[in-house]
Amino acid sequence: MKTYKNSSIFKSLNEQNYHKLIIGASLKDLESIEFYAYCFTHAKANVIDISAFPHSLISAQSGIETALAEDPSLEKPLIMLSVNVGQDPHFRRIELDTNLCTECEACIPSCPSNAFFMSPSFTYNEDLCFGCSNCLDYCPYEALEFKDWDAYNADELNRLFKMGARAFEIHLNKDFDAFREFYRKLDLEHIDLESFSIGSELMNQQELLQAKEVILEEVYQRPGVENRSIVIQTDGVPQSGARFSDQHKDLKSIENARFLINSFENLKPDNCFIQIAGGVNHESLSKAKSMNVNINGVAIGSWLRNKIIDLPRQEAREFSIKTIKKSRTQNVKNFTKRG
Repeated sequence: MKTYKNSSIFKSLNEQNYHKLIIGASLKDLESIEFYAYCFTHAKANVIDISAFPHSLISAQSGIETALAEDPSLEKPLIMLSVNVGQDPHFRRIELDTNLCTECEACIPSCPSNAFFMSPSFTYNEDLCFGCSNCLDYCPYEALEFKDWDAYNADELNRLFKMGARAFEIHLNKDFDAFREFYRKLDLEHIDLESFSIGSELMNQQELLQAKEVILEEVYQRPGVENRSIVIQTDGVPQSGARFSDQHKDLKSIENARFLINSFENLKPDNCFIQIAGGVNHESLSKAKSMNVNINGVAIGSWLRNKIIDLPRQEAREFSIKTIKKSRTQNVKNFTKRG
């Protein structure tokens, strides 16, 4: 019998009940990271996804430890470092041109992360931005634009592994040679879970297949892979949980997952799993199952963060607990009737 480094993670994936809660690849505000990590630990997240920076990791660890001190029965979630290889919508922030900005405040109500605020004068905190793009449609003076950035440095990631991160996620673009070069530099000795995100409105079906094949080729030649859980995340519409009111914004993610699952033709390795992201909420897991798409789990991000961002700490904690419990126990039959 195979022994997995983290049997609890493998069990949740195998039982198709895995929950990754996303703080965000771009979010660098340390107080926010600690707050979300605290709430998500109480919500019994299997994995908490954060930006790949030392202080982000330290803040997440602080939030997790605070939650564990309050409730020792909780299981410690894995911390996942999110990085990109090539341009990806998760790795961008708004840049404010102060020469064009009139401080009209039109952007303030558009921002789900409160990156724009009055304190007492108009202020923009770039570290709070996670790149949702809401504000671009609200600015009448074209003072806002996206700034892409890269978060892939193998040496830095290996250093963060030594600081306690035990999982990572690589967001792939179409530069598969760059992915291979980067991935081969990673030290996987202490890693429990590897995740690879494909889709994000950037790939057609043929490119999804190519990405899958490249991932499997690289991953399954690494020593010890049989002891790690491997997740392929099918992304749909990134950061849409906080952007659109349409309750079916997760359908693109689910359909990408269906396509990928079918492509395996029952030849998927035992420790390889499919998980959805992009517009995902507390009903998405049940929705996918009601559509006969047998995903292994979900990643819930901006939808949940947007629900708790303005709540007092204890209310945010309780809302997170209730929401993820509902996601895990949602009755598929009842969901089908409602849908």
